[in-house]
Parts: sequence; structure tokens; C-alpha cells
Amino acid sequence: MGNGSGVTAGSGFGSVSTPRKVSGGLVILVGVVFIVVTLINNLFAVGPAFEEMITDFRPLLAEESLNTARADIAVLDAAGQEFQTAVAPGMAQALGMTPEEFAGMVQSEYPAVAQGMEALPEITATFSGLIDTLDSQRALFESADAIPSDDLPATTVPWIITISGLLAIAAGVMLFMPGRVWAILAVVLGAALLITTFALNLPQKAADADELNENLTPIYTQELIDGAEGSLAVIAAMGEEMQTRMLPDLAAALGMSSDELNAFMGQNFPATAAAMQSMSESLERFEGFVGIFAVNLDNYETIQPVSFTPIIWMMVIGGILIVLAGGYCIIVK
Repeated sequence: MGNGSGVTAGSGFGSVSTPRKVSGGLVILVGVVFIVVTLINNLFAVGPAFEEMITDFRPLLAEESLNTARADIAVLDAAGQEFQTAVAPGMAQALGMTPEEFAGMVQSEYPAVAQGMEALPEITATFSGLIDTLDSQRALFESADAIPSDDLPATTVPWIITISGLLAIAAGVMLFMPGRVWAILAVVLGAALLITTFALNLPQKAADADELNENLTPIYTQELIDGAEGSLAVIAAMGEEMQTRMLPDLAAALGMSSDELNAFMGQNFPATAAAMQSMSESLERFEGFVGIFAVNLDNYETIQPVSFTPIIWMMVIGGILIVLAGGYCIIVK
């Protein structure tokens, strides 16, 4: 006798075996974890912040840019050394002063020049160290720059994970249905996750991004930006005062025209003359350099708490579980 209220074989969820229900539940859980991890890690904010920051820093970390920055620093450093060892004694002699008298005159009449020359060794050492640090991170930066690929921006990552999660939830629900079709589709989904993750080399890229993040943490701070901006202000004030007041005054004291003084400086103090000639352009480049750090500090603070490696391995483990659950449902009725 038939039971009108029963569920016939193959008519719905009621005919599905417990192992298939467990498999379906596992796949649903994987999908939920994908979505929860995306939200907990704020990836919809992290992705755009990462992309904006990496785009701004890309030209800064180009080899040509770093070499130009090193050359600018070398010119300033050479000028600072020459001022102490040659300019001050030479000008003192030309003016009939002792070196101490000349130093006192500079201190009292040209305080910005005195402050700049005193600070220049520390400033050039600080900037040189920063350039060296960035140069040492170029390989990690280039790897992280390719997340998820050279053709796809980082803003796609949270969407990829979220959509994968939604598909996993749908696949898990379908595993409650009798038959092998949905199980095969679940296996395809899991395999696609695994193949894509490793084809794009995401585990290595994520590890490189995390290492880059860790290496930048001690230096990428508001304190660094404030210090760099203060240093540039000191150099700018020094250059302006030297150009507009000190050198004209020295030319008048020595009975030289401006052109004669420039020729005298170029012949006797070439490093200082070169620095004065290139200072405006050098400062502009350094201001752009520091400006990129400043405008991206909020982006970095958004990215900094997130570790990408666990997220990528979550996707790998999730893909494996989906493949195993789907494969099991293929062979189990």
C-alpha cells in the first residue's frame, strides 16, 4: 500500500543519504567561511586601498627613480661636506676672516643656512637609508603588485572570494539533490579554485605581500612623514636664503658681480655650485616622493592589519574540501 505523505526515491531532499547531506553541509560551510573571512578582514576596503597604494608607489620604486633619488642625495651630501671643508675656510680667507668668525657670521646673519648645513649629514643619511630600504623591497613589491594577476587589479580579490563563497553555498545546497550532476559541478568548482590559486601563484604572492607589509611597518609611520617633511623644509629654507641673501651679500663683499661669483663658486667649490643649480628640481622630486608616502598612509593603515597568506590557504583548503565532498557524492548514492 502506498503512503501518500511519503517522499518517493529521487523526489527531493528526503531521499538523500546522510553522507550526502554531510557533504553538502560541509560545502555550504566552506562558502560561508569564504564570505565571513572576506568581511572580517574588511577586504572590500583593503582591496581598493591596496590597489591605490601600489599604483602610486609603482613609479617611485622603479629603478630609474631610485637611482635619481640616490644621485640627488649624493649631490646634497657632497655640498654639505664641501661647505664645511672648503667653502667656509675659503670664503673666510677671501673676506679676511678666521674660520670661526665666518662661522659666527653665518650663524647670526644666515640662520637657515647654518641650520641646513648642520642638519644636512643626518638628513642625507636618513633619506639614503630610506631609499636603500625601498630598493631592498623591490622584488617583494613587484610580486605583490601582481595580486591577483598582472591583468586584474587587487580590487577584484574580495569579489572573487565572495562569489566563490556564494557558488560554494549553492553547490552545497545542490548536493542535497539526488544524482551526480551537482556533485560533478561541485568538483569542478573546487578544482577551479585550486587551479586558479596555484596558476596565479597566489600563495607566493601573498607571502611576499605579507613580508613587504612586515618590513614596512617599522618605517611607514606618521613620524617618518613628519620628519621627512621637516627635513625638506630645512633644506628649502637653506637653499632660498643662500640664493637670495648669502651669495648676493658675499658677491658684494668680494666686489664681484653675480655672474663672477657663480663662476668663482663653480671653479673653486663645484659640489656646492652643482647643488645650488639642481636644488629646486631635487626638492621637487623629494617632495613628490614624500607626498606619495603621506597621501597613502591611510591606505597603508587599512592594509597593515591584514595577513594575506592565511586567506589564500583558506581558499586552497576550501577548494580541496569542495573537491572531496563533491567526489564523495559522485560515488555515494
